[in-house]
Amino acid sequence: MENEELQFKPLPGMEPPQDLPPLPVAGLGLDAEGPVPAGFNERFVAYVIDSLPFVLLARVTLKMAVSGGFLHYSIGAERLWKLMWILLYILYEAVLSSGGRATLGKYLLNIRVRSKDGGNLSFPRALLRAFAYFLSSATFNIGYLMALFTENHRALHDYAAGSRVVSVRDRSDWANGLVLAVSWGTMVILMGTWLNNTVLKLQPSEKRQIIAAHRTISKLGVLEYIYMKHNGFYTNDLQQLADLTGNVNAVRAELYRNLDPESLVISSNGRRFVITGKARNWRHTEVEVKSQVDAPPPPGMLP
Repeated sequence: MENEELQFKPLPGMEPPQDLPPLPVAGLGLDAEGPVPAGFNERFVAYVIDSLPFVLLARVTLKMAVSGGFLHYSIGAERLWKLMWILLYILYEAVLSSGGRATLGKYLLNIRVRSKDGGNLSFPRALLRAFAYFLSSATFNIGYLMALFTENHRALHDYAAGSRVVSVRDRSDWANGLVLAVSWGTMVILMGTWLNNTVLKLQPSEKRQIIAAHRTISKLGVLEYIYMKHNGFYTNDLQQLADLTGNVNAVRAELYRNLDPESLVISSNGRRFVITGKARNWRHTEVEVKSQVDAPPPPGMLP
């Protein structure tokens, strides 16, 4: 039997209409209009895979350069060193996102950067796209999140460079679930790191406020010691402590300037004291000073 190609010949009067759209090609990541746009999660995972080595290398090489005497450390030198690695990353993205090539992350996730019309992206446009990452970041990362809801899942840097990211191969449901888990898990970690380094971590201005608050109640602690030397016991009366300075108004002004209003508490049983207050930072951090020397016991009482 000859191996002939199977052909369909419609019966008379059963010819298909001329404007019938082509059927999609299943299993190849293609549809009637070309490759399927890559989703946000796979793009994010690819971005992490590509950028993480540069972040780690920037930190490791900076420590090596400083410890080896090649670089004298300063904040300015650290910024220049990081800028050098950022420029290397941009070049890496531009070279491997142009001409049909793929970065490591995009290769592993089976996605590619293409021009808006579907052709390979030129190097100048790929370079513009890589620099436009700054634009996507400067919008509080909304530029990246645009890939969640825009047509063809294009981010802000895609619009800037006239590009789009497409999938070149379908993944199994298991693989898609893994990509989803890694993507959102990584975002939770990054968000937690950001919160720890910004919101939760004490900023220099807060540290200054806490130091000022502690210095203020420490002065009250010194006044307590002077009062004890003159009277033989400690007191919980702020007015009596302020009178020792000869300038009550100055004491009140400093308390108001450095402590949260009405947060000052002076506790004393005569032999010991504890002074607490809250700094004027947004967390109202509590500061405390305790007596280091006990007052002598009253006459006739054993120590």
